[in-house]
Amino acid sequence: MIRRRRIALLFALSLLAWLPIWAHQKEPPRSEAYREGQRALDDQDWATASRVFGSIAAKPGDETDAALYWKAYADAKRGAKKEALEGLRKLQSSYPQSSWADDGKALEMELRDGKSPAAVAGVEDEEMKLYALDGLMQMEPEKAIPVLEKILAGSSSERLKKRALFVLSQSDSPRAREILTRVAKTGQPMSLRTEAVRTLGIAGGREDIAALADIARDTSAPYEVRAAVVEAYQISGRSEGLLNIAKSDPDPKIRARAIDALGANGELSALRQLWATEKDPALRNKLLQAFGVAGDTETLAKIAREDPSMRRKALDGLGICEGAGPLLRKLYGEFNDPEDKKKVVNALMVNGEDKILIELFRAEKDPAMKKIILQQLSVMDSPEVMRLLMDVLGEKP
Repeated sequence: MIRRRRIALLFALSLLAWLPIWAHQKEPPRSEAYREGQRALDDQDWATASRVFGSIAAKPGDETDAALYWKAYADAKRGAKKEALEGLRKLQSSYPQSSWADDGKALEMELRDGKSPAAVAGVEDEEMKLYALDGLMQMEPEKAIPVLEKILAGSSSERLKKRALFVLSQSDSPRAREILTRVAKTGQPMSLRTEAVRTLGIAGGREDIAALADIARDTSAPYEVRAAVVEAYQISGRSEGLLNIAKSDPDPKIRARAIDALGANGELSALRQLWATEKDPALRNKLLQAFGVAGDTETLAKIAREDPSMRRKALDGLGICEGAGPLLRKLYGEFNDPEDKKKVVNALMVNGEDKILIELFRAEKDPAMKKIILQQLSVMDSPEVMRLLMDVLGEKP
């Protein structure tokens, strides 16, 4: 638990950081109008703060997202809950990637829970600590790291602890990396531990990736932790790490997650390596899905042609590959089995290839297959399909 003196120090540092280098993370210098709004917040002059930040938020610019948040905050403090919620909704819809979005969600949660003004004030206390963490790390990192370590070991909120992990990840200090890695390996609760693992992936430095590799090799680590390693490797684009997990992890569920990540990252070479060696039928099916996500039409078509046992799964994969229509059209003509043809028709429907399906319908001589094609066309909405349906009914388009 951080003692009162330390809290007071953090408050003081945060207030010093406001003028003129108050930052949510590492922000550029603020305008005079923005600093005026900050001074109003410092003075608890909520009406003035709302007015000033409202004026900034009304004009698109580098400060708009931050101004939307602080206007909503000031509105909440002055009791204008409806106006505050409207501002927070605008922040989320217009700036979903903003570094202020998470803070906006937290404030909105407090407001929607109908908590007392004292509870809203509690958000301010935590925000002060968040700013203090950033400010202290920027000004005196050697003093910040012990404070961050105490926060992680103490009874602070999980939100604050996760923020502490992020601040640590921005430091080049070996001690910071040691703390971050320790939390990733042994931290509690599990949600904080997995967040530490993901933070290593976001940081993406040599030491961070080495720590992830060490965790990945620990087969006794809980499933949640090893799954977080897969996510961290995906975030950092580390195909080699994902490939190693997909090849050798003893848990098929973790291997399947690694395959999904390779597909999402478009790692065709790694997926093809796995296809050449993987024997588990369930994981081979997972690989076919990953080929589809990665858009590997070449491999899927090859499998569809050469491996009858995997053909239909390969066709499902082609169905989600953008631009696979002409290739599917060709495969339709190559297959004789009605079930294979049916799979191609379904893949074309998933791919949105109504024109190709209409061509197949008009050229097909088998009444049963024409019926199957028409059934798939009937769920597709296009003028061409409508004209075909009217034609089948004997009506003029």
